[in-house]
Amino acid sequence: MRSNGIAALALSVALAVVGCQKKVYPPPPPLASVPAPAAAPPAPNVLPLEQANRAFLANNYDEAARLYESLLPGSPATTDREKAEREKALFYSAIIYALRPAPAADWSKALVNLKQLVTEYPNSPLKGPANALLALRSDLDLGSAAIAEGTKKDQRIRQLTTELDRLKKIDADRRKRP
Repeated sequence: MRSNGIAALALSVALAVVGCQKKVYPPPPPLASVPAPAAAPPAPNVLPLEQANRAFLANNYDEAARLYESLLPGSPATTDREKAEREKALFYSAIIYALRPAPAADWSKALVNLKQLVTEYPNSPLKGPANALLALRSDLDLGSAAIAEGTKKDQRIRQLTTELDRLKKIDADRRKRP
């Protein structure tokens, strides 16, 4: 009886410890479920990153992508503010490109931006999520390749089975002849 009590206490402590370590993340904003509102004229004292963030939160993803891309000059940023803006613009524009509905999704642009973020900003807090997205896409590509390979193998098996059945029929016909 005493060992059951100790086991129950140990189980309770283990569940409490495990339960305290979980993080609950808020759900991502919906991508295309709400029609995009008309682009509002930019406020006079609002930074370009803030304009892009507002467009993103308003589900105006085309406008947000355009504004984020305007923050990505050809050369790397020099000031801390420019670096922070560029870092966020790379990440959020990649999110927009990757999570658009199927025909409009542009994974090539998303991957370029995510790889650029990881390379240019190795100490960025956005590096972890960027690496996670890159890994998920890599796994998806590997899975797609495996499915294609499996489909090819299935087709080859069907082809060989058909050929084997044909040869069995020829052999059976030869045996029937005197």
